[in-house]
Amino acid sequence: DPEPLDLADVVRRSLDRVQLRTSEVEFVSELNSCLVLGDSQSLERAITNLLDNAVKWSPAGGTVTTTVTDGVVTVSDNGPGISPEAQAHVFDRFWRADEARTLPGSGLGLSIVKRAANRHGGSVHVESTLNQGSTFTLTLPTTTVDEA
Repeated sequence: DPEPLDLADVVRRSLDRVQLRTSEVEFVSELNSCLVLGDSQSLERAITNLLDNAVKWSPAGGTVTTTVTDGVVTVSDNGPGISPEAQAHVFDRFWRADEARTLPGSGLGLSIVKRAANRHGGSVHVESTLNQGSTFTLTLPTTTVDEA
């Protein structure tokens, strides 16, 4: 059952978890409180997947930037970027870019993000430029205390 959640708190828990697993990248965040109706575990898993991918693709010493504003979560890295051809498939189940085939993972992480977004009435998309990095944006409908 969906419950009112502060999206910034959900992202903060995901950030805490991911930061414990790496010292290779710097994390920068700006988390503004906003209420969404949702399943905390599902959203936390989706956001953790986005953060894990950003860490995986960031160079040592790179930066992962995360923001939350008005139901929109962005996770950006300064990794190698994703080709336009690959961007069309990154949310497909079990799909892995050629560059990712030697790295850990099953190709399910971003499809889990998409599923969570859809289940919450939201969406997810990617913007990426080769050799400059990627930004994943998870957009969820917000609510008010009165609606919750």
